[in-house]
Amino acid sequence: MLNEVAPLARPRIEVLDRDEIQEIHESSLNILSRVGVKVDHEEALKLLNSIGVDVDFNKRVARIPEHVVREALSRTPNFVRLYHRDGKQYIDLHEWNTYFVVGSAAYYYMDFRTNEVRRPVSRDLAEVAKVTDYLPNTHMVSTALVPADVPEIIADRWRMYVVIKNCSKPIDTGAFTLEGVPDAAKLMAAVVGEENVGRKPFMIFAACSSPPLKWSALTLQNLMDCARYGIPVHIIPMPQTGGTAPATIAGAITQANAEFLAGLVIAQFTRPGAPIVYSGSPTVFDQRFATSCTGYIEVGLISAATSQLAKFYRIPSGCYTMVSDSKTVDAQSSLETAFGALISVLAGINMAIGSGMLLEENCISLIKLAIDDDAAGSALRFARGIHVDAETIAEKVMEEVGPGGLFLKHKHTRSWWRREHFIPKLLDKRTTDMWKRGGSKDLNTVAREYVEKILREHSPEPLPPDVEKILNESMQMIARKYGVEKLPEV
Repeated sequence: MLNEVAPLARPRIEVLDRDEIQEIHESSLNILSRVGVKVDHEEALKLLNSIGVDVDFNKRVARIPEHVVREALSRTPNFVRLYHRDGKQYIDLHEWNTYFVVGSAAYYYMDFRTNEVRRPVSRDLAEVAKVTDYLPNTHMVSTALVPADVPEIIADRWRMYVVIKNCSKPIDTGAFTLEGVPDAAKLMAAVVGEENVGRKPFMIFAACSSPPLKWSALTLQNLMDCARYGIPVHIIPMPQTGGTAPATIAGAITQANAEFLAGLVIAQFTRPGAPIVYSGSPTVFDQRFATSCTGYIEVGLISAATSQLAKFYRIPSGCYTMVSDSKTVDAQSSLETAFGALISVLAGINMAIGSGMLLEENCISLIKLAIDDDAAGSALRFARGIHVDAETIAEKVMEEVGPGGLFLKHKHTRSWWRREHFIPKLLDKRTTDMWKRGGSKDLNTVAREYVEKILREHSPEPLPPDVEKILNESMQMIARKYGVEKLPEV
């Protein structure tokens, strides 16, 4: 038996049993067919009406029957492939793979040089992208910040442009305007060619429903445009327990699931086979302070359930699990994020979103982003589980070392120690004396120095000169279309 290679038993958690998943699914279908969803988009209403959905055009409410949902699910791919900017490297969102993603669309930035929380500028976003490009366990960048030094009318596309220039990894993004996706497709085409915008997408767009049971005109326009281009979308219900969703966990999950299925129907009947991720950004509305909190452990329960439902539908998953309600980078921010990282890998959430985020998804900190990368690496190692075979059981090695012996110099140790252990970049493992000789630095200080070193020494792979020229021209053309003649230096 010891000579046989045992299968790897990956650690997993499931927070719902099969019957509970089925009950939530059926309740979601009942809500869609009896209560319906508000659809503030004329074209989407007409589309739904044309496929047999009961549409009240006056109230803008669509009641979607079960057979339409089943058809939409049958059209949805069971994995989403996201490319790096070079069009060669890629990641596959499917099954139990977990990839860690920087949080997106924060209106505030915690300056790592001063700890000041302020509105960000384009340089800050460029630095977030550059640091993310280097971090080994942060697999996707995002358009993390909303810069205050460009007009709001082009802020969404400008964010994409800045990140494309400063990071080679896949990008999680979103559009703030009705024209946002077509313009974004031009930026993507500048990098990979028009024919590869849908074939080799390096961006995935967020489409958030508006709880309870509503889809806005802006979000539906973005969702339908992405479907037409073949650009992946992660549909993000945002249940707020006790605020915009039932206070009960099961109720919030069911409402969010109904909202997701409604968006899925619109995407798949816009274009069959549209690449979709079932995502989520659940929060707890704290009745004591009227705050929308991301760090409650119940958020982890809802996120794990979201992943289970996505697997039930054979669709990739994503959730905002790497966020914190803390107002600074401290023990609370590390605790909440570490819980989220571990829940993500154990529940098989494909996109674990929110690295670097504080203040209930409103602020990005490069210090937290660097620390979160170690949390992600630790969680990913835990998810690999324990490999058991004759080599790892090491019976022969124990025989060679013998009672009272030392494994330190044995070749088995040299061969296996680094393969078996995650080596953190920032978490301190030295002796106390070594730590004191190194300056007695706390984690925040070490992370700040790490960020400074990355920004000083790391250079993301540059775009080919001809590609960069086309990208620059495309961004300038978009800006001029909206009357913006001068853009910030990046």
